Amino acid sequence: MQITNKLNLPYGLVKAVSPEPHNKPGEISATTLIQGMKQVILTQRHWEDLEDDVADRIWAVFGTAVHALLENEGEEDFCEIELKQKVSNITVTGRLDNYNMATGVICDYKNTSVFKIKAGLQKEADGTLHGFPEWKQQGLIYAWLLQKNGLPATKCRFIALLKDHSKTEADRDSSYPQSPVYVYEFPVTKEELEETESFIMKKVFQYELFSSTEDDQIPECTSEERWQKKDVYAVKKEGRKSAVKLFDSQEEAEAKIAELGKDHYLEIRKGESMKCKHYCLCSKYCNFCQQNLASVEDAGDVANAA
Repeated sequence: MQITNKLNLPYGLVKAVSPEPHNKPGEISATTLIQGMKQVILTQRHWEDLEDDVADRIWAVFGTAVHALLENEGEEDFCEIELKQKVSNITVTGRLDNYNMATGVICDYKNTSVFKIKAGLQKEADGTLHGFPEWKQQGLIYAWLLQKNGLPATKCRFIALLKDHSKTEADRDSSYPQSPVYVYEFPVTKEELEETESFIMKKVFQYELFSSTEDDQIPECTSEERWQKKDVYAVKKEGRKSAVKLFDSQEEAEAKIAELGKDHYLEIRKGESMKCKHYCLCSKYCNFCQQNLASVEDAGDVANAA
């Protein structure tokens, strides 16, 4: 990977954020398995040509520092324990930040934002919490690796350190995380471990199947893997810049237009794939990503013209 330095930052900082390929040949990590397979393969295939700037990787320094400080702590815990398990011709790996063999509790540290936590605490249409599906999948892969290595796994705990937490906002807003540390935990069940094994087998199969496939022929990542926002259907009125009302479905929006009558029209605001746009370094090599970004941009141009 090529690391640029647009702000002319010190060499030590450049070196600190310069990454090595995440997976060794023949291996695939737990954190890689939860990514879209197109992203995984394109990142590996184009690694030498990928580009990122030092300033955009600055939070990686904080993550490395936190792990370096904590890896030597804990009287009864194992820190930075590495596990491996062969699946077909691929070795699945996982590095646990902290593990207590006596209790079977897995602990992982995350440097993240308040936005991430607030998004996870939002409710879906059926009333359930959105949660943290990527963290849960990662934790269950760790639990599966422990089980395969003859070690107990009873619970996963994710300790999220909120790098942008504001005490002022916490005092003002009760829905805002009240502490700069948020703990997300869940028990490990037999049923979920069985589902996780199926998930791992499927991902390894995809990895082996598409590793030699041309870039544009690799199936796109799922909407969840792309952090796809939903389309929004706006009811607009001639001569007014802001929407009269926003809807989650086109049917509801069209019903509202029929009710309001003359001078009202529909504007479809295409949901963006946030990971593609902001957090996927191989996006320029991904035909789906480029088409998606272009369609969102075209939709925005049409909306602005209207």
